[in-house]
Amino acid sequence: MRNTITASVQKEGFEAILYPGNGRKDKVMIVMSGSNGGMTLTKQEAEFYHRNGIPSLALALFKTKQTPKELSRVPVEFVEKAAAWLKKLGYKQIGIDGTSKGSEMALIAASLFPELSCVIVRVPSHFVSEGLSGSGKNKAPSGTSCWSYRGKELPYAPYRTRTFNILQMFMREKEMHIITFNRDKDITPDTLIPIENIKAPVLMLSSKHDEVWPSYESAVYMEKKLTEIGFPYSHKHIAFEHMSHAVLTRLPWIYKMAFKSERRHPKECAKDRDALKEELLCWVNADW
Repeated sequence: MRNTITASVQKEGFEAILYPGNGRKDKVMIVMSGSNGGMTLTKQEAEFYHRNGIPSLALALFKTKQTPKELSRVPVEFVEKAAAWLKKLGYKQIGIDGTSKGSEMALIAASLFPELSCVIVRVPSHFVSEGLSGSGKNKAPSGTSCWSYRGKELPYAPYRTRTFNILQMFMREKEMHIITFNRDKDITPDTLIPIENIKAPVLMLSSKHDEVWPSYESAVYMEKKLTEIGFPYSHKHIAFEHMSHAVLTRLPWIYKMAFKSERRHPKECAKDRDALKEELLCWVNADW
């Protein structure tokens, strides 16, 4: 895509692709995807903002040539350095949009860095989880935190189940049904993300058909907490009725195969995605 700017870990301290949108400098969104790693979905969602005139930075977290191979001890500094770089480029306000595991990074970063003035979390988690190592049928808990900051692992909620037979689960449930593993965690106060420290409006987008992890429950928890503490910024939770864990503006074909709700309710999921697009653009252009 023309006019993009790339950043590297060697030069800038993070790996990313900047999409200019319509060239405006008043706002820019940092975009991150989840436990899939790499940049495919990250670029897809960043390009959505770009096509709608909003500058966006597709930020790599892991599983690229320049980032950690696995979802383990990924530095929160990636976001910190990306925000500082965007400021140097002249962007006035910096927002962040994280999906699934990326929601943890988005909430953590926003709780640490007040320069992040808009937060969007899709199918979020309100606490830090244990990382993952290996791939495919060998994927398993890493014994480490997903995230680190200033060389220290962030406290995390470990999995109780230490081996995942994802293939067996898929054959039995006919979908990527791993919510059982992700509900079975030891959540303690020190693993909760301090969302009360965020100094920005927060949009939470969950799914009532999330079979990967309990994003709806997490979003309900966060919305209740922000209301109870008198959070001084706008906050909103939207729960989609049919869309799966793939709360994405465009559904890759493989996710249709992975989730029953996408196969059984394609028209309803398409309507949910249209609503998702409207909510994202409204939040960035009007609420922020």
